[in-house]
Amino acid sequence: MNEKVALQTIVVALETKYNVSVSYATTTVSGISLLPPPEEFSLDEILAYLTNNTPLLFTIIDERYITVTIKTDNSIRCGKIYDAETGSLLAGATIQSEDGKYATITNTSGEFYIPNTSESNELTISHIGYETIQIYLHELSESCASILLIPAVTQLNFVTLNTLFTKGIDKELDGSYTINTTNFGLLPGQVEDDVLQIAQALPGVESVNETISNINIRGGTHDENLILWDNIKIYQSGHFFGLISAFNPDLTKKVTVHKNGTPARYGEGVSGVIAMYSKNSVTTDFKAGVGLNLINANAFVDLPVSKNASVQVSTRHSINWLLESPVYKNFSERIFQDTEITNRENPQNATTISADEKFSFYDISTKLLWDISEKDQIRLNFLTVHNKLDFTENQLTTASSETSELAQESIVGGISWERKWSNKLQTSALIYGSYYLLDAINKTIFTAQEQQQQNEVLDTGVKLNGTYQFSEKYAVEGGYHFSEKGIANSQDVNLPRFRSYIKNVLQSHVTFGNLAYTPNGDETIINGGVRVNYFDKFAEVIVEPRLSLHQKIGGGFAIEALGEFKNQAVTQRIDFESDFLGIEKRRWVLANDSTIPIIKSKQASLGILYKKSNWLVNIEGFYKNVAGITTANQAFQNQFQFTRASGDYTARGIEFTANKKLKSFSAWLTYLYMKNDYKFETLSPPEFPNNIDIRHSLTAAGTYTYNKLKVAIGFNFHSGKPNTFPVAGEEIIVENGEEIIQFTNPNEQRLPNYYRTDMSAEYLWDISDSVDVKINLAVLNIFDYRNTLNIHYALDLDENGNIRVNQVKEVSLGITPNFSLQILF
Repeated sequence: MNEKVALQTIVVALETKYNVSVSYATTTVSGISLLPPPEEFSLDEILAYLTNNTPLLFTIIDERYITVTIKTDNSIRCGKIYDAETGSLLAGATIQSEDGKYATITNTSGEFYIPNTSESNELTISHIGYETIQIYLHELSESCASILLIPAVTQLNFVTLNTLFTKGIDKELDGSYTINTTNFGLLPGQVEDDVLQIAQALPGVESVNETISNINIRGGTHDENLILWDNIKIYQSGHFFGLISAFNPDLTKKVTVHKNGTPARYGEGVSGVIAMYSKNSVTTDFKAGVGLNLINANAFVDLPVSKNASVQVSTRHSINWLLESPVYKNFSERIFQDTEITNRENPQNATTISADEKFSFYDISTKLLWDISEKDQIRLNFLTVHNKLDFTENQLTTASSETSELAQESIVGGISWERKWSNKLQTSALIYGSYYLLDAINKTIFTAQEQQQQNEVLDTGVKLNGTYQFSEKYAVEGGYHFSEKGIANSQDVNLPRFRSYIKNVLQSHVTFGNLAYTPNGDETIINGGVRVNYFDKFAEVIVEPRLSLHQKIGGGFAIEALGEFKNQAVTQRIDFESDFLGIEKRRWVLANDSTIPIIKSKQASLGILYKKSNWLVNIEGFYKNVAGITTANQAFQNQFQFTRASGDYTARGIEFTANKKLKSFSAWLTYLYMKNDYKFETLSPPEFPNNIDIRHSLTAAGTYTYNKLKVAIGFNFHSGKPNTFPVAGEEIIVENGEEIIQFTNPNEQRLPNYYRTDMSAEYLWDISDSVDVKINLAVLNIFDYRNTLNIHYALDLDENGNIRVNQVKEVSLGITPNFSLQILF
């Protein structure tokens, strides 16, 4: 993609190439930048191009001389920018068109000019120390419309080092990554801007089983991640049991990912933080869109209610009731492997049984934004996520049928108030609630047995936060967080009669503080903080220090040091024998300070960065220890599946990232080496590789942009995850009078290596000034490589009634093409 250059540079090149003299005042062209005209343009075409794309008029006097003057007719629009609090004029504010083709700055009188013929209808206005705003070209006038910028409180993070991989992914100077979906670039395999899929493009973030519901950050399990929606914790991250993100990309505008050095305001996730935010500014113009792909239909609207208020609504719904596309069939085959959906009871009588499943999902998000004054903002959020599966078995000989059901639902809501007391002080308050329910009833067609299971989570609380900017060098942040979490697990079986109901409640009080120190701009950035947690049920205090340091050392090099202590009291237990129709095996549980301890982690990392000549190279070594894990939440399917023990794991490794950008092309390579080992003192052996010990992981990808067309292709590789196999020739032994599988040493073998190549393409078609059409095509696993994701073993009977060891293999998605069409208003 071409880059904008200063107008004065274009004029100097013009004078040299055509041996002409251009007469202009320096103040007239100062601050204006735009895309350079094509090389093949003649002198007359270049002057016409400059006249049409700047607020200036280029006039040929004779063969030698050209003059430049400010246009005086209605071919230009003008604006004048003021400080909203003091009324003073603002020089040096940046005004940029949405398509990036035109940019200028305000002069000493706070004025700017933009051509009325600009292709882009939306303008972004920004100034250091002020809130960035968007306006539309029609809001300007020939007589210079007045525009107010509101002073902003300097944030303690989000200082960008460089755009990474593609437009919309930024590496920050506090060690975090941000993903902005507005005008996002393109990643291989993406048909939508699925933020949790995009997060897996970052080094050290991946999923060993290709699902959203199992994101592993530096060797951690998914439940060790804190996933936030507008600062509210959510306990369900996926649709289609993990293949699709539960968060509608239409209104998910920004995502921040922390792997280490997490700010003190975040807790509860010992591996990483994935914080998602919807658009937070009141809209002044109607925006909407509708879309369709081969899995779901979607729609959103951003509607102004008044000058100071607007409403955002978005929704998605599966379309398999209308069309079971090849994508849906591939997804179904992938998710329903080794479940009661595909492995019906009594297979010897399979000819007398027919089965049918009905699956659907939807999500709805709503946000009310009200700026009650220049200093006060009220935000009201609501999100619901729902998955439903009905599985019906019909016995043909008796015409009887039974329907088993599985429902998974999350409801999240919150109301927040933000106040800007001054240029230096800002406070916020949030009251929230997060509810999750996993509900299943399993009916057996050959008996009258029914089994009902539920996992229910209710998380409510209050968050108070304040920031104060002492000076350009010092800023502090502090706050308080109260939460009450209640988790219930129930199981009810009618034959034989059995009922179990366990509910635990835990309250916590948290105070935190953070100091940001920037003694010399972005040369040195230090963020240090502490988070103090008190659990009244256990009368336990946990202190968590946090640190991030970024220091430039010259020549394009910088060093980055990060460290943190964290804890979490909510984890997931994995039950393979008492699962939900074999599909969902995880249920949330609460720490009880005995069999389920509070998990605690400590992590440190040190990295070297190089940024120069459109190169970004990052090498980072890390050490991470997580204590308090149990065998119940580690998904063992070997000799430890029914053993209960507590232990820890230690992950240590190196991440490497290299990214090179050209005008229209970006290529990147990421590599992770990691050694991840368990330590359970009461098991034998006590130390062995972690179930998700992925030693080597590599991604190579690139994107190319030509006008409105984007193309991306990428290759993913990782070494096979550890696995435990039966002892060859002695697979079955008798222990305590019971036949069991005899396994080799835990995780001493590995599954085959994983390979996948994806591609995607996007085209944006501008139908008119108010209507755009976006067309996406993506293909997952182009070469249809069927990767083995997991292998486990179970005892069953062969056709002669003899006991045997049965191997159950879980394989990846095959080649999966998808297509989407979105109309934007």
